[in-house]
Amino acid sequence: MTMDKLFLAFHVVGALMWIGSLFAVMAFLDAYAGEPDPAARGRLLKHLRSAAIVPDIGATIAMVFGAHWLFRFKLYELHYMHAKLALVAVVLGLHVMLRLKVKKAKNGETFSPLPVALKPMLTLLATGIVIFVIAKVPL
Repeated sequence: MTMDKLFLAFHVVGALMWIGSLFAVMAFLDAYAGEPDPAARGRLLKHLRSAAIVPDIGATIAMVFGAHWLFRFKLYELHYMHAKLALVAVVLGLHVMLRLKVKKAKNGETFSPLPVALKPMLTLLATGIVIFVIAKVPL
């Protein structure tokens, strides 16, 4: 196995970790927002804060090793990569939105509930990213 293949494996694992843990953070935020008992909210907040670290780590791994591939093989010249990176930018925006909600929860502030369409949207974004990379559309 070459280092490039190893770096690609790290990129994919980081992306899976990132997307999967964003779903976990959404679930914790929903549970935290819907819990009326202060003691239970405190316990949920502890787990929410722990869970919120994982997407940061996954995103960092995915971006560092993805950047290696992007620049080493000049993938930025390929049109399908522009579409993939546009979807990744939207995922990053969702990540930031969720982190801001976690921060509000940590500070004891109230926050609006998550939009119902957020989980299906993240699913479609991840699916789109995979489709662009595998099908290499548009060429």
